[in-house]
Amino acid sequence: MADNTLLDEYVTLGQEYIESGGLHRDEFYGKFDIVLNIKKAREAVLARADDWTDVVKQAYRYRQGDRRFDFGRAGALKSWIDGNPDDALDALQALWAEDNTPIPDRIRKFVPLPKPEPKWEKGFIGTGTRLGLIAALLMALDPGKYPPYWVKAFEYAYRRTGYPMPPKGADEVALYKHAREFLDKLVERAAALGLAGPTNRLESQSIVWLHWYEEDGRRRSPLR
Repeated sequence: MADNTLLDEYVTLGQEYIESGGLHRDEFYGKFDIVLNIKKAREAVLARADDWTDVVKQAYRYRQGDRRFDFGRAGALKSWIDGNPDDALDALQALWAEDNTPIPDRIRKFVPLPKPEPKWEKGFIGTGTRLGLIAALLMALDPGKYPPYWVKAFEYAYRRTGYPMPPKGADEVALYKHAREFLDKLVERAAALGLAGPTNRLESQSIVWLHWYEEDGRRRSPLR
């Protein structure tokens, strides 16, 4: 039987905050308007609307209070759309297609297409950074199933809980699969312990973020 001690400690920490509704108020509901903008961007892309570039840019510029939707290198994304709009449209349509294309296939169609100008190349096309962009865009499909991804936050979560790290050299598909399986494990452990949450991947992702904020010291985390 697997030793879930560290995972259980991780998911239990801050239950008072979760049960009080604080997690939903401060982290979960705050994403809804952001996701709404991503959904609008998807609609514009799939309709090949004349202003689709403006709608996509509006989505990644959106802020709510001190929060913004982190697409990674926003400047690089703008550079890509401005410099290669046809490629960008093809890539976004592949990622956001209105069919039953599996998520791995959507990601594999998207990955080769972003080609921002050279000054952004190092920061934009790295596997982890690129997956951050892809995961943010996939929230337009279903944020409960396809949550945001931030490589440093997940790596910290794996270390803290003793969860296996992704295989060395893992591509975007493998990294995202690994992250979602970890989030599912948090949901599983919360249910096994009779806790109030997390109950889905987006809630789990919010917990991962808050633990990382505490470690990173960028803002006070209530998960103490």
